[in-house]
Amino acid sequence: MQRHNVGILGCGVISRTYLADIKAFYPRLNVLACADVTAELAKKLAEEFEVERAYTTEELLKDEDIEIVINLTPPRFHVELNKRIIEAGKHVFSEKPFAHSLEQAREVLNLAKEKGVKVGCAPDTFLSSGLQSVRHYLDTGIIGKPFMVTANMMIFGAETWHPNPGFFYEDNCGPVFDMAPYYVSAIVSLLGPVERVVGFGARPNKKRHLYVGDKAGTDIDVNVDTTYTVLLYLRSGVLVNLNLSFDIYKTDLPMFEIFGDCGTISYPDPNFGGGTPKVYRKEQFIDPIFNKTKEAEDRHDKFYELPELFPRVKDYSRGIGVMDLATAIDKKKENRTGENFILHVTEVLCGIRESVSKGQIYEVQTTCERPESLTPGQNIDCL
Repeated sequence: MQRHNVGILGCGVISRTYLADIKAFYPRLNVLACADVTAELAKKLAEEFEVERAYTTEELLKDEDIEIVINLTPPRFHVELNKRIIEAGKHVFSEKPFAHSLEQAREVLNLAKEKGVKVGCAPDTFLSSGLQSVRHYLDTGIIGKPFMVTANMMIFGAETWHPNPGFFYEDNCGPVFDMAPYYVSAIVSLLGPVERVVGFGARPNKKRHLYVGDKAGTDIDVNVDTTYTVLLYLRSGVLVNLNLSFDIYKTDLPMFEIFGDCGTISYPDPNFGGGTPKVYRKEQFIDPIFNKTKEAEDRHDKFYELPELFPRVKDYSRGIGVMDLATAIDKKKENRTGENFILHVTEVLCGIRESVSKGQIYEVQTTCERPESLTPGQNIDCL
């Protein structure tokens, strides 16, 4: 399969993770250029990672050598810039969220069909070693029939580490459009599409204090709820309790657990590409009834680590979705984060927002198949 020239649009915090990981792990992706509305940021990033070309947005879109553009701009620009990338005849992989409404998402994807280009979108972490291993174990029945999930993304915002965190607290952002995509994508990829959504939101603080960056020591307004409790009902009948917050200093809640009629499987964090799954089987619970030994008692209280079945490139990684998009271009097939997956995840996120706003159950209209799983042991450069 051929090598693809890639341009990165948006030279902020996450661009360094994409660049480092693509250069280290995906040799079929050649990052030829990076661009930003601030020319100095593009130049600095290009020098830091030895990227050949540093551009403005317009220059990147005019460069006929660029086949795929990775859109890493702030969320409010995703729809507009994805359209411009597509109009330029280039494939696009967009950071999340793809759009803030189902109508916007459809506009972008219909334009891509018209122009004959492919579109992918983060989160792509469900393609990485940890969650693909979970997918394999679930499909082989390690915990029997799944019936419930608990997922908890409980952190304290971004103002202690991000140099410009204001966008996290803008309308149409917050934990629903920033962090829920990782959890919703993981859930849909593992257990199938969502049928109904109901959610409740809270805003404990109307201002946030900035600790780092040029505006450290000042306060910013909070224009979105920052804590949510959400229930998802999947078409498979699985129930999901999803808690999201930017207001929690510390918690011992498990980040991701799936309960089946024969046991429980846990995973550390769907935001990360690496992560060792653990399992607890019903036999461990029952054994001490018949086997009065210390070994049985020890097993009764223990989760067991399961081997990851794919190469773990690193714990916090980005770029595998771009690699999958490139492979889909070569093979003329649908990429795993393609149209139906994007539409469905986008609608679920919007459904959470609407349910919270209206105090009603939201009925999801879109659906999708679970993305094709990887084959255990498959090399990440040969998706």
